[in-house]
Amino acid sequence: MMKYRKPRVDELKVVARLNAESFADYPLCDEIRGEFNDQASFVEFLTEVFQVYIGAYYKKSVVFIGEEDNQIKSVAILDRPDSREIGLLDYFGAGAFRLFKTVSIIKVYKFLKILNEGHEPSKGAKKGAWFLESLAVDNSCRGQRLGSRMLTDCIIPYIKRESKGDTLASFVTFTNSELNRSFYTKNGFTEFDYTTIERNGKTIGNWSFKMSVAPAKVKLQVPSSTRVYA
Repeated sequence: MMKYRKPRVDELKVVARLNAESFADYPLCDEIRGEFNDQASFVEFLTEVFQVYIGAYYKKSVVFIGEEDNQIKSVAILDRPDSREIGLLDYFGAGAFRLFKTVSIIKVYKFLKILNEGHEPSKGAKKGAWFLESLAVDNSCRGQRLGSRMLTDCIIPYIKRESKGDTLASFVTFTNSELNRSFYTKNGFTEFDYTTIERNGKTIGNWSFKMSVAPAKVKLQVPSSTRVYA
């Protein structure tokens, strides 16, 4: 049975590696992946970067893991509507100095710059909304609906519990993957923006999604359309 909880600090390395392996083939990583000799060394780099990235969000946002048979199989990073933007001081506080001893600062900068480009189209909708920064599943468990279960059994119920009053809560995320685009649509999100990112002659899609989440005592009316572009 899958259980959801917040990870301990000593588990963040495992959580970081799960993210690294899950996102290693992500379209936005194509440019920087070519700077490594092989996939294994690239995954090691991503693990180090994600450990700092998740460590920074661990203090300011909500991090959940899905655990089954004492194995971490999924992880999500959720920004609250009132969460403060993560800045350089947060990254340094999470161990960026140690990271720069083993990883090229230029490579880290390139990677963070690429991540920021992916976030750009959804920044406006992110204000005052719950924002799903990341949702990753153990590669060996793909096809088991672990991502969908984390949304429906953990993240959305958490937003319902934490939302106050009678106002519908806005829940926003984005992706650069066609596969993930289908995933979010199937899980009740509305696609509200599409842009492209040009990287070294390649065009990468960037889709933004939103969902209205009703607090426990408010009934949500399901919209008739699943795609509305701003």
